[in-house]
Amino acid sequence: MRTDEMIDQADAGWYFDQAAEVEAITSQAFVYRDEQAAATALAAYRDVVEQCVFWQMGAGTAGYTFGMSQEPFDAVVGDEAVARMQTTAMVRYPDVPASSSYWVSARVGSSIVQITYRPGSLLGSGQGKTQAVELAATAAQHAQTRTG
Repeated sequence: MRTDEMIDQADAGWYFDQAAEVEAITSQAFVYRDEQAAATALAAYRDVVEQCVFWQMGAGTAGYTFGMSQEPFDAVVGDEAVARMQTTAMVRYPDVPASSSYWVSARVGSSIVQITYRPGSLLGSGQGKTQAVELAATAAQHAQTRTG
């Protein structure tokens, strides 16, 4: 989302680590010179999301290699949105439960807000998606209020 047309950005994060699983919400806002620049940045991001469905990261003899997969899902937020569920699993230890994170990026005029939500409980994908979309809708509404 960072392009030469971006003129400002902001980040925030909230973490709850007092449970067996850490819940995390991060948000980012990217402001562009105009609506076309924001639409172009989101379109480029959408292309990457649609093309990249599986990758691995990590290495070493300890076996901490993670398989990451993602699948897009529908989210009606802002002027247009890109949403995806990312699932992370340990390659060498398939018995360790996989975890999912939900990303929603929405364009509101010349701004893009991006919310990442990692549930603190083993929510089903529908609940995690719903929560991520609700968080993104709130962020988009705040962006709309500020930019007008």
